[in-house]
Amino acid sequence: MDRNKMKSNADKVLGMMKTGYRYTLNKLQEITAIGTTELCMAILVLIRDNRIKQFQCEEGVCYVLCRN
Repeated sequence: MDRNKMKSNADKVLGMMKTGYRYTLNKLQEITAIGTTELCMAILVLIRDNRIKQFQCEEGVCYVLCRN
């Protein structure tokens, strides 16, 4: 997967997420319609860039927007 596609997917994920909400991988996959591998790569880009945070929740692993 090329960097432009990863960035495009990361931007799509970020655009779908709302402040104050937490998302599981399954929920992000449902709302973005991005495949599992591509979504995981997008999540890694967003975590690396400190745009989202990953944490353990009762549903498993969840993701939230970082406050800037």
